[in-house]
Amino acid sequence: MVLCRYGSIFARSDSIGIGLAVAGAAAFMQYLIDEGNQYAPDLPHHYSMHALGVIVGFSVVFRTNLGWNRYWEAVGQLHVMYSKWGDAFSQIVAFASVSAERCALSTEAGAAKAARIEGLVDHIYNNFIILSALASDRLTHGDTSRMEQRANSGAKWGDQIVTREALREVVDGETSLPEFKLYKDDGRSLSKSFGDLSTIQNTWKSTYKVKAMPTPEEQEILVSSTDRTTVVMYWIIYDLAKISTDIDAAPPIQSRMYQELSNGMLGFNQCVKLADVPFPFPYAQMLTCLLCCFGAFIPVYITCFTKSMIVSTILSFCLFEGIWGLNETAKELENPFGTDENDICLGDFHLRFLDCCNEVFESCSMHSLQREQLIHGGPDDD
Repeated sequence: MVLCRYGSIFARSDSIGIGLAVAGAAAFMQYLIDEGNQYAPDLPHHYSMHALGVIVGFSVVFRTNLGWNRYWEAVGQLHVMYSKWGDAFSQIVAFASVSAERCALSTEAGAAKAARIEGLVDHIYNNFIILSALASDRLTHGDTSRMEQRANSGAKWGDQIVTREALREVVDGETSLPEFKLYKDDGRSLSKSFGDLSTIQNTWKSTYKVKAMPTPEEQEILVSSTDRTTVVMYWIIYDLAKISTDIDAAPPIQSRMYQELSNGMLGFNQCVKLADVPFPFPYAQMLTCLLCCFGAFIPVYITCFTKSMIVSTILSFCLFEGIWGLNETAKELENPFGTDENDICLGDFHLRFLDCCNEVFESCSMHSLQREQLIHGGPDDD
């Protein structure tokens, strides 16, 4: 763990560089003390440094705690979203499968009913995967991530922080439709296909695996929409309402499907809240100023306290890296969705949901085939 650079705050070049600069300043001040220079630092009492350290320490710990709470809530709501959508899909497939099995296929009306149910369920299956892809893309392109992307892309200083009203506009294609790619069922779970690492992405422009591509009409609607997740959810609810009379389940039982879909959307909007609402800027600005002042006085305090060239250099480096690293850790946790190493990998969540839907659908097909063999007799029957 000490030598790992992936996702590290301590091993970053900027943190190490500033820490070495603070340690160098401490060594220089100790040199002035040893030489008896008139500019050598001298602190008669350490009260002022202790008071500043208490304020900075409390502020950093408080920010780290808030950042962890945001990160943990994001993970929890993301699991709620996918678990509820998975439950809804399982119920839809189960109810539709039983209803199709009860149809009298020997009659024209029964065969038409079974075909109608199977066609709409297959369309719902496609829309569930597209729903997951669009939800992941929306969370990746939250308002906070979009401001970070503008800052990292070399935008002018005055353009890096913008108002919420400005983020509603299309900026550098940030609201373009994500790229979809058909997946091929090779008998392996997609989330476990480690041979093709490109299937799991956590980049600004990701490609999402889907079961079927949206039709040209659907793509046109999605491109012109600002809330694409809600649009696809409407398509799913519309298909459910369309086959509600064909499903052999009481209306109160069918309402469970709509309830789970609604609970999943609630989890999604809770995630959107964390993706769009940043940590309060006044607090972050104030803490940054305090850290800069504290870091500047670390060499002065440590050299006056230790009177040692070696100890003052090491302690200055460690003290600065500790307090600065906690603040950088809080910054990593505050925005849980994005493209950083420590952000939640939404591409993995999408592929796991695709696995879930695919396995439920295959289990339903296998169950139907077994029932048909039991009814009509298998190939080994006399």
